Amino acid sequence: MGRGHAGGRKPSPVTVVVIAAAFALVGNLATNTVQVSGRWWPTVVWTLAGMLVAATLVVEWARHRASAHDEHAADVPGQLSVFGAIPLAAWQFQDRPDEMAMLRRALGGRGRAALVALPGARGAGKTQLAAAFARECVAHDYDLVAWVNAETGPVADLALLAQRLGLGGADEDPEVLAAALRGWLEQSGRARRLVVFDNVDDPDTVRKFLPATGTAKVIITTNRQEFTSMAGISAVPVGMFTPSQGQAFLQTATGLPRGADAAELGVRLGWLPLALAQVAASINRDRWSYRQYLQALEGQNLDEVLRRQAGADHPGVLKATQLSVAGLDRADPMGDASALLRVLSVLSPDGISRKLLARALPALGLSGGLGRALEVLTTASLVSLGGAAEDEHGDDGVVISVHRLTARVIRHQAGTALIEAITTATDALDTLTQDLPMDQAAHRRTELDELVAHILALRGHSVRPSPLLLTLCRWAAESLHDVGDVARAGSLLQATRTDSEAVLGPDHPDTLTTRHHLAALHALTLDPGGAVRELEQLLVDRLRVLGPDHDDTLATRHQLAYARGEAGDPEAAVTALDELLTDLLRIQGPGHPETLGTRNDLAHWHGRAGDPAGAVRALEELLADQVRLLNPGPDHARTMSIQLHLAHWRGMAGDPAGAATAFEELLVDNLRVLGPDHPATLATRRHLANWHSEAGDELGAADALEKLCADHLRVLGPDHPDTLNTQNDLAGVYHSIGRRGQAVNLLETVLANCERALGRDHHLTATVRGNLAFIRGHP
Repeated sequence: MGRGHAGGRKPSPVTVVVIAAAFALVGNLATNTVQVSGRWWPTVVWTLAGMLVAATLVVEWARHRASAHDEHAADVPGQLSVFGAIPLAAWQFQDRPDEMAMLRRALGGRGRAALVALPGARGAGKTQLAAAFARECVAHDYDLVAWVNAETGPVADLALLAQRLGLGGADEDPEVLAAALRGWLEQSGRARRLVVFDNVDDPDTVRKFLPATGTAKVIITTNRQEFTSMAGISAVPVGMFTPSQGQAFLQTATGLPRGADAAELGVRLGWLPLALAQVAASINRDRWSYRQYLQALEGQNLDEVLRRQAGADHPGVLKATQLSVAGLDRADPMGDASALLRVLSVLSPDGISRKLLARALPALGLSGGLGRALEVLTTASLVSLGGAAEDEHGDDGVVISVHRLTARVIRHQAGTALIEAITTATDALDTLTQDLPMDQAAHRRTELDELVAHILALRGHSVRPSPLLLTLCRWAAESLHDVGDVARAGSLLQATRTDSEAVLGPDHPDTLTTRHHLAALHALTLDPGGAVRELEQLLVDRLRVLGPDHDDTLATRHQLAYARGEAGDPEAAVTALDELLTDLLRIQGPGHPETLGTRNDLAHWHGRAGDPAGAVRALEELLADQVRLLNPGPDHARTMSIQLHLAHWRGMAGDPAGAATAFEELLVDNLRVLGPDHPATLATRRHLANWHSEAGDELGAADALEKLCADHLRVLGPDHPDTLNTQNDLAGVYHSIGRRGQAVNLLETVLANCERALGRDHHLTATVRGNLAFIRGHP
């Protein structure tokens, strides 16, 4: 049953009774039904009655507003209330009443936006302070409490949050999604929302995603002092414990009394909360007194290189961490805790999901299991836990992380054991990526983004990446490309090519494979002409290294033919694919997937070269052979690709209505198998709209293309060739239905984006420029 409108909401029974009683009393006085003595008495009654009615109306108005807020909250996309792994309270968490009071004042009351930074030294407790406030907001039923890990940039988390809120799909461009989230946060309303950007290292990475209006509260934790002078941001510095706070913490955590030794220990550690927590854990574990701990601390030699790299304001915390790590083997003689800690220190600083860590357990080599090792590490205050025991899907939602400062000490102290930790982490990630096929990447985007973050972190800690790590980097790039994140995929492939050439050599098969994928990316999205040149040189190298009949050589010939067609020479594509097909039939046979794929592209380029009827015949034969030879079923991606080409060329051969019908049937399969935001689904929608236009339904085509343009912008971003092509198509339909001004304005925007993103000489840029000139010349 639907909700009623606010304007039709009935007053409460109490309100009705009060108002009725007030009017009855006044009415009785007015008609002299009630006799009272004293001339002042009617005035008092009239005044009190009026005040009673006014107060009742105010209460009713407040009830109305609260109910309206409830309805507004119910309409929030996704009804997500908590996002991200909010850290749990640290062991023996010490309240910071002064800082918390300042934070509350800076955030202000309900109904206005606030941006507050918590700057402070590493280990001062900034994250714990923000987490304590976030947990309070959760307890007070905020409409949204979001925890964003931002040290390496907030885009991935913001994009995921936007997706969870229903602002976009699983395979869209993260930057576009993050921008959409900011726009959503800037909407006015009564909803209570808190967003925490934790561990921001570069102000520029978050600046453009901070809401400037609306009612959202934003907290930024950082060790950068630039935030104290940024316009629009209030700063609440988070310093060390005061001596009184520090002594109180030590007494509570250890059970030992306050005194001179405790005070000396606090001074030696700079009263840094992170250090004191590790001290207390070590004292409890080893049954030391404060004096015994001070003696052990004195025996720690501190590497000056570590002190400079860690950026700690006080050396005591580094020594305390060294002592905590050194004591692990006493608590865990099997060494599992120490080994696991080193692995965690080379993964993403945002932490790893416990469920992923459990799935990678065979590669970790822990003799006593994961649970025991984690228990030792949490007891020693060397790792922290965040999230919830169960996420929104009922899965383990706990995230395990190592403080950034602690991780630096661990990596430095590990010495040669760090190489073993990187190898173990690489093996663990290899296990996890094998469990995530690329055709599922769009549907498991959260897992993909986390794995990519771990792979990039691991690469950053590897002086000379192993061949397996380079393979993981290539996997990450290909997966990002498959979900439409072209920019990140391209930069990662370029970096992996450089690494592969340095580590493996320019002629190593893996280096050549990386070059192939990079060129293929350029051919499909960025620079077909440059891709042709890259692939021509790659083909020379693969012929020399692998020979003419190797699968990789044949794959490069196929990609080169396709790139030549995309660069504007369909006849060259036909010739090259025809020659390749002859060799594939000889080497791999007629039923090989590569042979069938080549036939698909050959038919397509025959059509592009001016023979649509020939393309239809070839594709009809191919579809029958595909089913006969491989029996892949209608849901197979290759089958749907053939169906897309066949429907298109049927239309080009003179049957626009038949093409539209075929695309409608294909779209049903795309939506069911691939989902609404998959690039293939979007491509089918574009073809369907265009063929509806060709079949005479231009108004329907305009409506469909307008919706598709919005989805392309959301999913792929404004610079993706598919977005630009769809906008170009929409401008053509606008012109056909007499909306010339809109067509010109849209094409001017598309042309500017093409020239900026693809270059002035790109074939799509030339097409858009020609269309704009034509429409300007035909009013």
